[in-house]
Amino acid sequence: MEYFNFYILLSEEIKDGQFYLDEPLQKYTTWKVGGPADILYRPKNPQECAKVLQLAREFEVPVTILGVGSNVLIADQGLRGLVILTEGFNDIGWHEDQVTAGSGILLSYLSRMAAEKGLSGMEFAAGIPGSLGGAVVMNAGAYGYSMDQIIVSVKTLDMEGKTREYCKDELAFAYRYSIFKRKKELIFEVKLALQSGNTAEIKEQMNKYLQARREKQPLELPNAGSVFKNTGQGAGRLIESIGAKGWRIGDAQISEKHANFIVNLGQAKASEIKKLIREVQKAVKERCGVELETEVVFLGFEDNRR
Repeated sequence: MEYFNFYILLSEEIKDGQFYLDEPLQKYTTWKVGGPADILYRPKNPQECAKVLQLAREFEVPVTILGVGSNVLIADQGLRGLVILTEGFNDIGWHEDQVTAGSGILLSYLSRMAAEKGLSGMEFAAGIPGSLGGAVVMNAGAYGYSMDQIIVSVKTLDMEGKTREYCKDELAFAYRYSIFKRKKELIFEVKLALQSGNTAEIKEQMNKYLQARREKQPLELPNAGSVFKNTGQGAGRLIESIGAKGWRIGDAQISEKHANFIVNLGQAKASEIKKLIREVQKAVKERCGVELETEVVFLGFEDNRR
């Protein structure tokens, strides 16, 4: 294997590090697809991770950062080099109406924790299937709310292993966009500002959002959340209008429940999902004159464009 020697080096340099060779990535994505990572790394803290990033840069090893794999399509051939899984960054600190949390924490879990403490502002995130770090990168949102409304600051490691800190105004937030869409850095800590509220009322609102998701989205099957960014007409409505609900390639299918979801019926391949995405884009362009852009990020393909 091309990166076997680097794997040995990491194992020797980072004694307590968790490194896995030729690790299948389908275990780490919500679509349950994706080939192997040459090396998968699960850091325990930012200091250890900084050292690994320094070594990767020194030996010119490509690096991919992965949260809980809820918004990505990883190629069947897998990912070359080093894949860093951020789930180990999971500390939480509460101070009055602010919370400082590790980027690997599930967004839905953090929203429930906030509700238990009577803090409002994260209700919209109760059903979003992603990590806190991924939610920052994508400026995730729902029901008219988004991450940029509650973020105070973000701490990162750049690809040289240097720590950086950004305030909200430096992050260039827009619809499903932040500066980290073009600036490759590993987010390891996020500070959020919430508001004091009534616990019962907060939980009631969260339950309403969760019930709406259960009714409208195919949560019973592996999926990656919304596949396409919403246009003025709504991506799901456009796809439904061309009769694409139920379109299928292999075990990849446009959901019968919500047309902006592609589900894995069991043994779908990443190549099948990507082909289905392209067919939908082509059909919507031809029949509606609208170019659909994906929310989903492609990783490991020769053509990673949206």
